[in-house]
Amino acid sequence: MTTNSDGKEVTARNQEVANMEVHHHPDIHHKPKKWKEYFLEFLMIFLAVTLGFIAENLREHITERAKEKQHIEGFIRNVKDDTALLHHVIVIDERQVRGVDSMLALAHVNMDIDSNRKSFYHFVYYYFFNSSSFKSNDATLQQLKSTGDYRLIERDHVADSLTKYDRDIHDIYSEGAYYESYFKENLSRLEDIIDVTIFTDTSFIKNGKLSNKPFPKLRSDNEKLPTFFNKVFDFRMITNAYAENYLKLQLESSKRLIAFLKEKYDIEE
Repeated sequence: MTTNSDGKEVTARNQEVANMEVHHHPDIHHKPKKWKEYFLEFLMIFLAVTLGFIAENLREHITERAKEKQHIEGFIRNVKDDTALLHHVIVIDERQVRGVDSMLALAHVNMDIDSNRKSFYHFVYYYFFNSSSFKSNDATLQQLKSTGDYRLIERDHVADSLTKYDRDIHDIYSEGAYYESYFKENLSRLEDIIDVTIFTDTSFIKNGKLSNKPFPKLRSDNEKLPTFFNKVFDFRMITNAYAENYLKLQLESSKRLIAFLKEKYDIEE
C-alpha cells in the first residue's frame, strides 16, 4: 500500500472503489421470435420424432425378417425329417404289397396240403402283423399357428406353400387312417381262420424262421377263406394307392419345397 500525506484519505477511497460492485440487470424485454425460428424448431422436433419412428420400425423389420428366416430354417429341418420317414414308409409298404401279391396266389389252392398252409402262415406272419403309416414332424407349423407368427412369412408364395404342405399332410393322414383301419380289420379276420397263438410257439417259429413242423389246419373249412382273400385284395389296393398316390407324390413335393425355400431365403447346407 502506498501512503502519502493524504494516506488515510487515499486508502479509504481505494477501499471504497474496491468494494464497489457493478450490477447489470438483464433486459427482460425479449424481442419476439421470427416465424422462421418457430418453423425450424418445429422441423427439428418433427425430424427427431420421425427418425426415431423410422429407426424403431427398421429395427422391428430386421428382427421380424430374422425370425421369419429362423422359422423357415426350422420348417426345412422338419420337412427333411418327413422325407426320410416318407422314404422309409414307402419301402415298407411296397414290401408289404409284394408279400400280399404272393399271398393272393394262394387264394385257390388246397389248404389241406401242409406246404400250402405253411406258405399261408408265412405270409401272415411277415406281412399281417406290421403296418407302416406316415406321421409328419409338424413342430414348426404348429408353432407358427399357435404364436401367430404366420404373419411374419412375407416372401412371395412361401405362406401359400406352407399352407399347401399342411393340407397335403392332412390328406395323407386321412388315407393313412383308412389304410390302418383296413389293416386291423384283416388282422381281426385271421382269428376266425387260423390259430394265431402258434406265432409265439418256438416249435413252429424260432428266430423269425418257420420250422418244418406241420402247421395246424385252418379253423374254418375254407368257407371264410374266399371272403378273407377278397379283403386281402382290397387291402393290397389300398396299400399300393397309399404308397404310390400319396407318399411318393408327397416325397417329391417335399424335395421341391425344400429347394424352393432354400433359394428364396438364400439358405445353404
